[in-house]
Amino acid sequence: MKIRQIETFLAVAEAASFRRAAEVLHRSQSAVSAHVQQLEEELGLPLLERTTRRVSLTPGGKVLLGRCKSLMADLNAVAQELKEEATLRRGRVSIGTSPSISTHRLPPIVAAYQVQYPGITLELHEAFASRMYDDVLERVTDFAIGPRVDGLKDFDIRTVIVDPVVAVLPATKPWLDRKTVRLDDIAREPHLAMPRGTAIRAVIEDSFRRRGVVFEPRFEVIHQQTLFSLVEAGLGVTVLPLMSVPPQRGNYVVARLRTPEITRDVCLVTLKGKSLTPAAARCAEMIVSTLQAQFRRK
Repeated sequence: MKIRQIETFLAVAEAASFRRAAEVLHRSQSAVSAHVQQLEEELGLPLLERTTRRVSLTPGGKVLLGRCKSLMADLNAVAQELKEEATLRRGRVSIGTSPSISTHRLPPIVAAYQVQYPGITLELHEAFASRMYDDVLERVTDFAIGPRVDGLKDFDIRTVIVDPVVAVLPATKPWLDRKTVRLDDIAREPHLAMPRGTAIRAVIEDSFRRRGVVFEPRFEVIHQQTLFSLVEAGLGVTVLPLMSVPPQRGNYVVARLRTPEITRDVCLVTLKGKSLTPAAARCAEMIVSTLQAQFRRK
C-alpha cells in the first residue's frame, strides 16, 4: 500500500464523496477514483460501496479506516517533530523580560538554552512592564516573561509562578534575625523604591494606600541592585519581589511580608492568536519549567 493511496481512501471515507475528497486533496476526481481502485485491487476486497447518492464503507473499509487514521496521525506527528528539530538548528528568538527576572534568574536559563541550541541567535530585551508588553505587541519580541498587567486585551497571559513580595532591611536592630514583618512595622521607615510607572511600584503604593499610609520614598532609583546597596548603607528599607533578591545575599535582612501578604504574578506573555516558532516555544518552555522548579523548592 502506498501512502498516497491511503491518504486518498481516508479523504473519501471521511467526506463520503469522491468529489469532495478531490476538492480537499486538490486532485482530479479520476485520480481519486484510481487510487481507491488500486488499493482495493492490492488488498483483494472492496473498501467502499458506491451508489449514485452516497459512498459508504464496507466492513473491510471500516477496519482499514480505523487502523489507517491512527497510522497517518503518527506519521504526521513524526514529520512535524522532524521539521521542528530542523528549525531548532538555526533561527532567532527574541525574549522580553523585566529587570527583576533578567538580573539573576534568566541568564543561567538563557545560557543553558544556547548550549543546547547553538544555532539559534538569542536577543534579550529588558524593559519595565509597559514597554515589555508593547514590545510583544509590536513584535519586537516573540514572547515576554514578566509581571501581569491587568486590562490588556491583545495578549495571552499565562501565570508561571506567584512571586511573594519581601522587605529588604538593614542588618541592624530591630531587624536582625527577622523572618517576617508586617507592613505596619515598616510603614514609617525611610523607603527606597523603583520609580513610578514600574509594576512593583504600583503594587506597593496600592498596598500602602489600603493601610491608610501615603507612600513617599526617600530615594527613587531605576536599578534594583542600587536599592540593595542603599539598604546595606543603612539609608532605609525597600520592598521588592523575592525574585529580585540575589542568590548570594549581601549584608541585609530579607523578611517575608505578612499582614498583608503581597504577591505578584510572573507570567508568560504572548500575542493573542499568534503561535510561537518551535525555537521560541522551546525557549519559553525552558524558562517556564526552570522558574517553576526553582520556586517549588522555596
